[in-house]
Amino acid sequence: MTLSSYNPHNRYRERAQQRIANAVTMIIVIGLSASVGFWLGKQYGVERSISLGEQVSALTKERNLLQGNVTELRAEAQTANTRYEQIKAEYNAVMPEGPMQDLTKLVREQLEQGMAPERLSFVIKSARPPTDCTDPETKRFVVSTPTYTGPDSSASVADGAVIIKAKGASASNKDGKAEAWFDPAQSVEVTFVSASGNEVKRGTFPIRHSIVAGGREYRFTIEEGAKSFAKVVFDSCAYP
Repeated sequence: MTLSSYNPHNRYRERAQQRIANAVTMIIVIGLSASVGFWLGKQYGVERSISLGEQVSALTKERNLLQGNVTELRAEAQTANTRYEQIKAEYNAVMPEGPMQDLTKLVREQLEQGMAPERLSFVIKSARPPTDCTDPETKRFVVSTPTYTGPDSSASVADGAVIIKAKGASASNKDGKAEAWFDPAQSVEVTFVSASGNEVKRGTFPIRHSIVAGGREYRFTIEEGAKSFAKVVFDSCAYP
């Protein structure tokens, strides 16, 4: 009879050794993996740091370039603004604004229309603020119309030195028929008669006009008065 040499204790010992070997192998693998991962992470961090450093450097250069451009543009803008103010001052000196510009334009137009410079110079020098002016006075007269059948009407100023009369369109009643009085909403024709001749002004009221007669300048404003009437407001000043 043959006896078996199988020893269960050896079997358990071998299994324990195998488990220990597997555990050690696993620990080694994990350690190696961790080391490789750490090394790779470190390398990535270094490369990332280098890349970010390069980006920061590039952005810094770009920012400095933009700041330089902004400074240059500001300097150019300030120079342009200074030049603009100089040109504006020069322009205003040659062609002033406001009333002076209007007068300059008027003088140029008169010269272009053939007025003699000497005559224009005399007229300008003769102009001066009004002096020895009278208080305003008021007169009235009837404005004639195509349907007006009354006597001729006019306003006499300065003992007949200036005669003012007017005619206009007839007003219409609610039935559309023409009335004897004039329609103040429509244009009227005002005639100024003086020793220098007749002067006619057309338009809606008020109408303003001035006439020189007897060494005085008469300034008139013709306005709408009571029904059928025009009102004349005037004064006179020494001339020239």
